[in-house]
Amino acid sequence: MSSHRSDPRLAAEHLAEAIGAPSEIALSISTYFRPGKPLALKVFIAPEFRYLESRIPSRLDGYEVLHEVAARVRAN
Repeated sequence: MSSHRSDPRLAAEHLAEAIGAPSEIALSISTYFRPGKPLALKVFIAPEFRYLESRIPSRLDGYEVLHEVAARVRAN
């Protein structure tokens, strides 16, 4: 893991590879702006894939990584 910041999109790709989700619906990764703090990456995990939490690093490519379990949004 590098101490310098890379492009957030590239860092998100590295994070997805590190987590190794079994499908695209298992998680979503986005940037997370926090006033007064550096930009972070946030991983949203579908409830049925909660076991992936153990694979999420606390930092990757110079970004802090946050996560939460959240149900997928479905349009009616």
